Amino acid sequence: MTALFHDVRSAGPAVHALVIGVGGYPYLPGGEKADPRHCLAFDGMRQLTSPPRSALAFARRLVDGGPSVGNLPLASVDLLISCAAGDRLPDRLDPAPREATIDNIRDAFETWLVRCTADPDNAAVLYFCGHGLQSDAQLLLAGDFNRYGATPFAQAIDFDETRLALQQRGPRTQCFVIDACRTDCFDLRPAGVQPLARPDLFGRGVCENELTLRLPAFGEAWGRRAEVSYLTRALLRALDGQAATTDEIGRWVVSMAGIRRSIDLLLMEEMNVASLHRGVEANNLGDAVMCVLDHAPSARLTVSFRPAEPDAPASLTCTPLHPGDLPPVDCGQVRRVPEDAGRPAADEWRMTVRAGIYTLRAKSAAADVSRPHSVYPPHSRVGFQGSQ
Repeated sequence: MTALFHDVRSAGPAVHALVIGVGGYPYLPGGEKADPRHCLAFDGMRQLTSPPRSALAFARRLVDGGPSVGNLPLASVDLLISCAAGDRLPDRLDPAPREATIDNIRDAFETWLVRCTADPDNAAVLYFCGHGLQSDAQLLLAGDFNRYGATPFAQAIDFDETRLALQQRGPRTQCFVIDACRTDCFDLRPAGVQPLARPDLFGRGVCENELTLRLPAFGEAWGRRAEVSYLTRALLRALDGQAATTDEIGRWVVSMAGIRRSIDLLLMEEMNVASLHRGVEANNLGDAVMCVLDHAPSARLTVSFRPAEPDAPASLTCTPLHPGDLPPVDCGQVRRVPEDAGRPAADEWRMTVRAGIYTLRAKSAAADVSRPHSVYPPHSRVGFQGSQ
């Protein structure tokens, strides 16, 4: 059996992850085994360079990031990667991961499921990055998709049925990350696509904590060539603290609900856009802690001040209030934001601080206003009026 990317025996509940990144599709356009007669229906689906790197980055984050998902130790990560011809990424991996063919994926899934369900208090993580399609369900395409032109969907996976089956089989905590397009494929009539596990029509769900992240139906996934995808980059930032909140005893934690709340903003930042046409499809059941941070995370803070006298110079101070070990803050240079859509011009400060509570004080010749403000990641905004 091929060695796991990470394999540590655990005496108690632990995290078990299956991570799949498919960039090489030899039977799709641009692939070394592509048959032009069988590629016409999939003309827009080319070879990819981002998914293998995205899967590797996610797997390394699980291994290097300490306890994750329910604050449990990490016991196993099985990594499957398929790269396009000429991509040298696998040469840098020792041991080399298995190819993400449908047979290897099904084999890895079966052994991963045995590990996950060995203890109901385990946590299961399933990550997929690669080509995807959308019909009545989301379809994930293995590396040998379209191998047989008469039955191209024999190497596709019904994710929705798979997810339902896992919710019925356990363990009680589960996390799914599907970083793939959901392009409309109804006209291709994808019949008989099988799940990795079959749900019981009348089965009862046993999952108590679940987070599912995927792009919206009929949408596309994006990433720069040979770099980690936008969605995975946003998720890694969320896990590193940009989705953190404080729990009932004051610890900074990243929870399932925290990721759901912050993922759209983090994705917009990664894509450098002001808005999303449709947000990430983020579902969570329960609110398990994904990880506990050692210290308060960083957070961006934007403060705007609209003085009563528009041209008067203004200043800002930001004084740490709680916790007591917050460092002093340099508010940086003020910038003038011009009038826009009926809103008056304002002075604005942008800075990065450690999350916590600060007293913000804005002053001008005719105004001196202040108030405490809780700063949480990824981005907090505060506005002052000079006449308040």
